[in-house]
Amino acid sequence: MSTATAALHTPTELAFVGADDLTGIVTFHTISKSHPATPNTTNLDTLTGAIICDCRAAECGKECWHAALVTAAWYRTPAMGDVRWLTDSQLVRYGKTTAAMVNSYRQRTGRVLPMDAVNVIAARSEWRRRAALAVPASVPVADDLPLAA
Repeated sequence: MSTATAALHTPTELAFVGADDLTGIVTFHTISKSHPATPNTTNLDTLTGAIICDCRAAECGKECWHAALVTAAWYRTPAMGDVRWLTDSQLVRYGKTTAAMVNSYRQRTGRVLPMDAVNVIAARSEWRRRAALAVPASVPVADDLPLAA
């Protein structure tokens, strides 16, 4: 994507559609300029970071602005905003509670409530984000290691 194209778009243009708690994939839509009646769909795999977009640029193997901004759009969703302020222990409790609700509802009805699916993915996504940012507590220095006898 060119810098000129990037300057024309923001994450707010991507509308959140839904989430699949089993795969960890979240879906966004945008209005297509070439086919206004058919929205572009952009999927973000919150587990791997893989992005799939069905816009014309992506179909031609080019980098599209949807793919460049979908991660930022995911972090701007209300579900991600709700979990970002939680402490680590609160996040763990929230994630476990939400996952239990999802599992219970799926067993009883064969499906989950859409908002529960989004919330469990948000909790998992925030946990992975924090883990990736964590710095190892102590990295041994060569002088600190005991010498072999």
